[in-house]
Amino acid sequence: MSRADAQALLAAAQRAGLNPGAFVAGLVAGIPAITGGTRRSDHVAALVASSAELATLSRSLFHLSQLIRQGNVEAARPYRDLLDTLSAEIRAHLAKSGAVLADLQPRPSGGAAVSAGRR
Repeated sequence: MSRADAQALLAAAQRAGLNPGAFVAGLVAGIPAITGGTRRSDHVAALVASSAELATLSRSLFHLSQLIRQGNVEAARPYRDLLDTLSAEIRAHLAKSGAVLADLQPRPSGGAAVSAGRR
């Protein structure tokens, strides 16, 4: 490998937020988050943000269930909009997290068919 190629590899690994060995292994495995030129940390951050939104939704549902158990209908009314959009929000989280997790995994072919071309 030429010095320029080595420097390019190091720079690409740094941009991806990985050490060079993990970066090369990800390229060989065909992990979309690496082969697509995006940072693994960006994918993980998106998953964390989506999970945080889901946790907030969970807390709101818990509070709503407490209000209903107490028979406090008036205090529970503002949660109606939340219930109306609940299914869509959960589906959006699942779609987002599924896409992120898929991009962090090797492609089904495993990428093992990469040939080692010699110059």
